[in-house]
Amino acid sequence: MAMTVATSLCSLALVLLATATSASALKVDSTLLEKAKEDHVWLLSIRRELHTKPELMYKEYETSKVIQRELESIGIPFVAGIGGTGVVATLGSGEGPVIGLRADMDALPLDEESSVEFKSENEGRMHACGHDIHVTMLLGAARLLKRMEKQGELGRGTIKLCFQPAEEGGAGALHMRKYLDEAGVQLKSMFGFHVWPNLATGKVATRRGTIMASAAFFKCFFKGKGTHGAMPHLGTDPVVAASAAIQALQTLVSRTSSPFDSSVVSVTQFKAGEALNVIPDKTMIGGTVRAMTEETMRNLIERATMIMESIGKAHGCEVVVDFMEKDHPVTPPVVNSKASHELVSSVGKALLGEDSVIETEPSMAAEDFSYYTQNNDGAFTFLGIQGGADGTFPLHHPKFTADENVLPIGVAFHTALALSSLGENTKSEL
Repeated sequence: MAMTVATSLCSLALVLLATATSASALKVDSTLLEKAKEDHVWLLSIRRELHTKPELMYKEYETSKVIQRELESIGIPFVAGIGGTGVVATLGSGEGPVIGLRADMDALPLDEESSVEFKSENEGRMHACGHDIHVTMLLGAARLLKRMEKQGELGRGTIKLCFQPAEEGGAGALHMRKYLDEAGVQLKSMFGFHVWPNLATGKVATRRGTIMASAAFFKCFFKGKGTHGAMPHLGTDPVVAASAAIQALQTLVSRTSSPFDSSVVSVTQFKAGEALNVIPDKTMIGGTVRAMTEETMRNLIERATMIMESIGKAHGCEVVVDFMEKDHPVTPPVVNSKASHELVSSVGKALLGEDSVIETEPSMAAEDFSYYTQNNDGAFTFLGIQGGADGTFPLHHPKFTADENVLPIGVAFHTALALSSLGENTKSEL
């Protein structure tokens, strides 16, 4: 009898092991991509609907309605109105581990100049950063994951689908993170993607550690005393003061930061008077600071403030430096953890082939996805979209287009990451 029980238990263990192995294979098998391609027509329709109706940050009302409509159709519960327009949907058993997938929703203040038939119908607004694609891919993943949930293929755990407003300088991720924290959601890991024009479709770029920079924005106001251009000695020239500050800021990186610690200070605005024969009484300069560590960013902000204030006062001007933290909080760097980076790499190779995953250099661009991974495991990844209708143009360009063949790739990638993470509790180290 004991032998029979032992034999039965052994057989059961082998069955369970085979089942687990089969489930594991399913999670990373390239057939997921074929499953995602079954929804290609639907994906195109959603992406093009979103593309024709772009909305700026915190005004993504119609975009949010489309997301809610599709989630209701799929049968996934959600909470709307986060940060005004954000949506968080939930799949799975409700227990841990909890995996997060994020897509940003907002467009840019641009007039579209592409040749596509489904170009923007909203004047002065355009999806020139691919957020319409991000939303579509996450909705597609929701649709595929729901089908798999009905078939009992999700495994143990919970998936949070985060449709985020205001990535473009509005720090919308802070609202989403606050909601998740207040709801008691303890994320095991968070994953996000961004389409990348200089990367071929079917290629994936990622790296362990810092992949995107910290970013801050500033304005500096110089108040002098206006006078006729022929009599500068009767006034206090804020144009000269601002010009001197700009020149000094160009030495900030080379004389403040280590050459092994990348950083950038760029002055991108200079506003002064209108008349050619009048020295104005005030000027404004503005720009951005980028750094790969939060410590370097703090140091650069402190030194930049000191330079602008000191030079302005030396020229006899009143000076106000504003790093705009209320409207544009300093964005931390995006840091990919070891475990999540390795998972992205292995999933990418399983879905798209061994040569599909590229180890990329860090980008000085910034992303508020960093707020999700400040105290959590996670990874941010670039997806190739080279080969759009009008050729290759950079993000934020009025002629930006994308290869829509990326849609099922993104769906499969989101899905595979979620499936591969559920039921696992591996500790990450950066």
